[in-house]
Amino acid sequence: MRTQDLEYFVALIKHMNFQKAAEECDVSQPTLSIQIKKLEEELGIPLLHRKGKVFSLSPIGLHLLPLIENILREVHNLHELAQRLRFQPVGVINIGVIPTLGSYIYEDLFSAFKEKFPDNEIKLHEVSEDNLLSMLGKGQLQLGLLIGPIDNANFLEAQLYEEQFVLGVNNSHPLSKQKAIDLSELKKHKLIMTKSMPEHLNLEPGSEEILNHARSISNDLETIRYMVKHSDNVSFFPKLSTLGNDHNSIKYINIKDNNLSRRVFMMVREGDIMKEKYYSFGSDVGGRINARLNTL
Repeated sequence: MRTQDLEYFVALIKHMNFQKAAEECDVSQPTLSIQIKKLEEELGIPLLHRKGKVFSLSPIGLHLLPLIENILREVHNLHELAQRLRFQPVGVINIGVIPTLGSYIYEDLFSAFKEKFPDNEIKLHEVSEDNLLSMLGKGQLQLGLLIGPIDNANFLEAQLYEEQFVLGVNNSHPLSKQKAIDLSELKKHKLIMTKSMPEHLNLEPGSEEILNHARSISNDLETIRYMVKHSDNVSFFPKLSTLGNDHNSIKYINIKDNNLSRRVFMMVREGDIMKEKYYSFGSDVGGRINARLNTL
């Protein structure tokens, strides 16, 4: 049964004239007449009493008219709702974040989410990169935030921000007196880092050898910070992670002439109908984070 045929019937009863009903529905009069007859055949009941060119609404048609009108209203409401859902998600939005981003971006993430999705609930999942991409591909996550670029054909990615790394040392460490340091100097010191950091560092050509002198300890940046604070180990820290931390215990030193950085991307499934809305959200998050980075 076509809703269009129901619309023809309602228009006919509204005008009680085939020609006027056909004009309203933008079809020919014969087409409208044929489709209403097909509707009656499908229902197995007469909706009209016909006598030559004269017709009237049958008792059954009179009884069904309110139901048909209600069906058309609900179909209209369904179309309207579907259009809204194309531009506004419903319910919980699941966002995956890799551990080394975590708490350093949550404030900006929550603030932007509140503005963009006031009627939705956010649920954060702190997972490894591999698990994040797997969950995103299965639809268990709507968005993923990680270090990139990833260049995976199954996902779309948009860069949110890029942040520099600084070197963290204990305040009693010999390097703590320096305002800036050359990477080559680190060969003489105990460099530690998270297990995932080597692949996330955007090192300039010729600087990769520094990784040969580093030990991978943990995937928790705060564990690394604790070890630096209480030993003669040194490590790289993304600038966002230095905000609000105890600078009385750790000295953060700029790195000379080297663009030691990481780029953070938002991932969305290819073909997600909400991707434009998510891109706008990601742009807002990136804008907030970049504003904080510009103060450093």
